[in-house]
Amino acid sequence: MIVKQCEWISKDAKEAMLTISDGKMQCAAFSHPCYRSAGDVLLEPLLAVSIKNIAKMKSDSQPYIRCLRDGLAHEFLAEVTNLEKSLVVAGTFIIELDDALPGDISLGDMISFSCGRLDVIS
Repeated sequence: MIVKQCEWISKDAKEAMLTISDGKMQCAAFSHPCYRSAGDVLLEPLLAVSIKNIAKMKSDSQPYIRCLRDGLAHEFLAEVTNLEKSLVVAGTFIIELDDALPGDISLGDMISFSCGRLDVIS
């Protein structure tokens, strides 16, 4: 995951909206405090906040990330890679959910969900 663009919300408060890409998919994430700039590589997962509508999907589904309404809300189709840490992967994007996955979800399952915001974990 690479920072494609940094749009400052407040430089004094170190709040920024980052556009993050892997060359195929792209998303927007909030960063505070932000010490990132265009070209930086993100190694930590993105944190998906306010998770809703988790659903198990077909195992052959293609992962995606879709930006919703205001730019910070997103919809995902991703593979579950770690149940304990609620980690999923869409393409090369690693996303940590801010809530536990439902009990019927297993490792390797494809799930769809939406979030109110993505945060960069500093």
